[in-house]
Amino acid sequence: MTESPASSALQTRLTTAFPQTASLSRQDLEALAYEDYPTAPTQQQQQSAEDSITPNQAYFEAFLHSLPQTQALYGAHADLLRSNEAKAKRNLERQAPLEALRTETQQLFDRAKALEAEWATRELQLNEAQKRFNPSALHFSLTQSASKLNDRSEQLANAFVEGLTYPKDDSGTAEEALVDEASFVRRYKQQRLLYHKRRLVAERWARNQVHWTD
Repeated sequence: MTESPASSALQTRLTTAFPQTASLSRQDLEALAYEDYPTAPTQQQQQSAEDSITPNQAYFEAFLHSLPQTQALYGAHADLLRSNEAKAKRNLERQAPLEALRTETQQLFDRAKALEAEWATRELQLNEAQKRFNPSALHFSLTQSASKLNDRSEQLANAFVEGLTYPKDDSGTAEEALVDEASFVRRYKQQRLLYHKRRLVAERWARNQVHWTD
């Protein structure tokens, strides 16, 4: 007895999707397609069905597990499990170093916060120290130095003219003695030269004619 065209077409589609079914008999195909669900089962039958597997179900399970697609899925699942286990092992190995790194990072963070809090005080101290080197402070220091040089040179000239004693040098701790002519000329010339140089720079600086280079 020949099969109907519809049955042949169905089997062709089935064997195309699942080539393993091409060698199965009609009885095997019917066993695969058979549903073991009786109509309106009783509670006792339901309990019995949960505890047992029918031959058709076992055959279907065996056939399903023999499919390359199923085996490939099982293989991929096993590979994922092995990969996850390896990753978990590596994570456990890295746990101790990571904890140590976390502790060190926290210590460095706390240190950074302490330095940040200290910076405000340090900045005030820095600004105070830099006041001596700003342009206005330097100009004032230069004019004061020129004024002191002028006063010292006048005191030296007065001591020489009046025959008074005068420190032998400008260290501030030198002994005083009468100023001879040679010493007076040398020291007076040096003081006046330095005085005029500083006064000239201060005046030009006040007129914005001095340009400092690093």
